[in-house]
Amino acid sequence: MKLFTRKSMTEQFEAELSALRARAGSLSSRLAAAEAAFGDAKAKLQRHHLEADLDADDKTRAKLEATVAACAVARDGFVDALAEVQAKLAQAEQKLAAERDAVERKAASDKLARDLDAVQRALPEYLAAGRGLACALETIHHNFEAAQIATFIHNGQAQIEIAAAFVVQELRNTVGAIRDGAAPIPAANHGAALNSTPQPAPPTTTVFMLRSAKYHDHDGRKRFAGQWEDATMPVATAQHALRLGVAVAVTDPRRAQLRGARGGDFNPQASDVVDLDTEEKPTRAPQIEPDPVLHEAGFVALDRTAETRTIEIEVPGA
Repeated sequence: MKLFTRKSMTEQFEAELSALRARAGSLSSRLAAAEAAFGDAKAKLQRHHLEADLDADDKTRAKLEATVAACAVARDGFVDALAEVQAKLAQAEQKLAAERDAVERKAASDKLARDLDAVQRALPEYLAAGRGLACALETIHHNFEAAQIATFIHNGQAQIEIAAAFVVQELRNTVGAIRDGAAPIPAANHGAALNSTPQPAPPTTTVFMLRSAKYHDHDGRKRFAGQWEDATMPVATAQHALRLGVAVAVTDPRRAQLRGARGGDFNPQASDVVDLDTEEKPTRAPQIEPDPVLHEAGFVALDRTAETRTIEIEVPGA
């Protein structure tokens, strides 16, 4: 048994539009033929007026006039019919566009509603996981960094929970606005597909700073590296710092003695901060040329290391 499915409004409008376009095409073809027939009939009548005996050939003239009139009626009928079909065609196109827009809006609003449902399902799990991690870190309260991480998690979760409540409620109201046409359809996230394959991070290396320095990272952001602290920077920048003597490798014994000695007391704007982006490698001292008189004399150093020499030394009282 064959099942009949009801066509959607979009399909109905598309079928109506297709039929109207076919009708318009047929009428256009017939109108072109009618205009050609009218032109031919009118030309024949004109030749009759110019060449035939106007007093003796009334029957032929009447026949030609009737043909011209019939062609004109046919042509005008096609013109009127085509104009009406074109008006219906424009209305059908508007209805189809409106229906497609409504379908697209409904799909966008339904997607937003599903996304919000997913957010509301995931948020409690995230908060529970964060609280679990914070509680685990709090047991290591004797470690400053662990305690700070736990505090950061608690503060961040409180802010996220409040912000999420406002955002979700606002977007819930947007769901209906998108469906009703009061809000625009959200743009597609093309960046998600483009960024689906993570790019490898640019190579970096860690050095121990003997002097405070500033530099730019791979993203062009300004960075500051404090004296007697480890600094992770682009490989080329690190090599430049090593050549300048501003930094040493982390295996240098001075790192074990000096690391953290300044206690974070830094001034990035201080005059002694080295700019690794502009600082050049120290130049060697200029070579001092020999005395020009001696240079012109052309003295040649002789190698006497192979000669055997005996020196007698007179020792008093010997």
